[in-house]
Amino acid sequence: MKFDKVLKTSRFLDPNQGFAETKRYSEVRYDPLTGHSTRILDFPVREVKKVDLTGLIEASRQICPFCPQIVDLVTPKFSPDLASQERYACGEALCVPNAFPYDENVAVTVMAHKHYIPLSEFTHRVMSDAFMCCFAYLEDIALRQPEMVFQSVNWNYMPLAGGSVVHPHLQIAASSSSTNYYAYSLPALARYREERGSDFWVDMVEEEKARGERIIAADGTLSWLVAFAPLGIFDILGVIPDACSPADIRGKVLEDLVSGVLNVLRYIDSLNMQSLNLSLYFHLGSPLFTPHVRICPRVSIPPFETSQINYLGMLHNEAVTILKPEDICTGIKPYWDK
Repeated sequence: MKFDKVLKTSRFLDPNQGFAETKRYSEVRYDPLTGHSTRILDFPVREVKKVDLTGLIEASRQICPFCPQIVDLVTPKFSPDLASQERYACGEALCVPNAFPYDENVAVTVMAHKHYIPLSEFTHRVMSDAFMCCFAYLEDIALRQPEMVFQSVNWNYMPLAGGSVVHPHLQIAASSSSTNYYAYSLPALARYREERGSDFWVDMVEEEKARGERIIAADGTLSWLVAFAPLGIFDILGVIPDACSPADIRGKVLEDLVSGVLNVLRYIDSLNMQSLNLSLYFHLGSPLFTPHVRICPRVSIPPFETSQINYLGMLHNEAVTILKPEDICTGIKPYWDK
């Protein structure tokens, strides 16, 4: 398996060095499956300052549709011919239709009664109930609409990550149409199987274990690693080899999934980062596609709170980061030992 990267050198006359010639180095890394490229810049890494969110949280509380005193009154119910329940519930988690759908079957799972939960305060119970609530809906859709093979559970945590409501909630999708992520991955998986005669996901985990540079943990039902060519500032990948669909995420698999997600949340919080995107991907009926989760924090760049997504990400589909995956792996590993 290839982990290709190209080292780049730029030269210019630096005014901070009396206009002497200065060199700067960067890398272009290529994902071992799809070949998508990520640029790792030689840029000073500054400590992220934690922002006071009190004003945002209190203002959002006044218009929140997901708080327990109003959620039953203002959220939709599922049509009886599409789902077996009007709403799905597990513990405090509540799954309802998305009032602003972007596909055939999209839903929202309100994760807890509490309006705001800091990353460090999510509990195993909150995460487990939220995932189980999502999976119950997805399993129901799979039984009633077997053509909805592209299923995912997604999280925009806080406005910087695209969350339009502060109250913690997950976005669930079950579609007959793939996103670009699947469109890039599925042909690449088929090519890999044809060329190598083996499974990409198994090979990747074994190769990462042998290299030891980006593997975080691989002693449970999931393997956790830092992506070689991250999709964001950094990119934590959890591979679930013994699952094919949401119905398989039970018992020890669910426990390990939730524990790993909570570890990542604690690590992101330790860096003073307060937003993230998460996607848990399924492709039902595909022997080549292994369910997996990706988690990327979101940050803004001081001093003007500039978006981390610029023309390279928006119009060239090119991820950019200043953090090396190998350094992130060193930093996050201790969170699996706590």
